[in-house]
Amino acid sequence: MKLRLPHLTPVAKGQLWGMGVGLGAALLAVEHFDVGYRIFFIASAAAWVASEFFLARRLTGTDRKTIALAVLSGISFPWIGFLLAYLLNAIAP
Repeated sequence: MKLRLPHLTPVAKGQLWGMGVGLGAALLAVEHFDVGYRIFFIASAAAWVASEFFLARRLTGTDRKTIALAVLSGISFPWIGFLLAYLLNAIAP
């Protein structure tokens, strides 16, 4: 049995790269600002699912504009999670 990686489109590769970079930077911010990891991961996953629902049909192609948008959207998912976790931590009693 051979284990093979799935074929990824250039948009998926760009989004995956952006999610890796964004996750690393956002995790540093989560640790620095001492906010909850649980809500960070839940909100980041929710942002990704919402993006897949609304943005996935529009992100097709291999031109530079589409790839740049895919990378930027990948970077933004963890930061949306961080912002929500930070805001919820700020309003907590």
